[in-house]
Amino acid sequence: MDRNSYSDLSDQELIASYQLNGDNQYMAILYKRYVSLVFGLCYKYFNNQHEAEDATSHIFQILLDKLKDNSITYFKSWLYVVSKNYILLHIRKNKTHQFQYVEEFSDNIMENDSDTHLNITENGIDSERILKLGLESLKEAQQICVELFYLQSKSYVQIAEITDFDIKQVKSHIQNGKRNLKIFLESKGYRYEQK
Repeated sequence: MDRNSYSDLSDQELIASYQLNGDNQYMAILYKRYVSLVFGLCYKYFNNQHEAEDATSHIFQILLDKLKDNSITYFKSWLYVVSKNYILLHIRKNKTHQFQYVEEFSDNIMENDSDTHLNITENGIDSERILKLGLESLKEAQQICVELFYLQSKSYVQIAEITDFDIKQVKSHIQNGKRNLKIFLESKGYRYEQK
């Protein structure tokens, strides 16, 4: 295939081709498509261009390894979650780091559900490890939507913009993901509560 036609490939085709022959040219196309999204997310948290550029570079370096073996169906939403996790991990490691995250008020309104929080307990104690285990048991689309909605406080509209799902699909993935998470956790003997 002519290298000039790489840009016509879908995200999944680029990833499959990269996994097949390891040619970084495929990743370069993904980088061009999504660098502004990743940089914008990093800049919102660090509020510093140099740090945002460094973080963006590191995230795409991480992708070179992660995409070698992982099967990704919804790359854009998966990339968002990977980027957000990298940023939060970086902030936790550098506790003295002063950061500012500003998001438009109109975009930060949660849906008016009665159960917008998950509370997973083991012997009455919240457990991130248990929640992570449960999330990993979900289908990819459900995992992404549940994590964005419950753990990152994104609205249905924001999730739709991030993932390219429509609002109906977002609500369905969240509802089914929540139900499957409850089933999985209770099958392992953990208590699932909503508050």
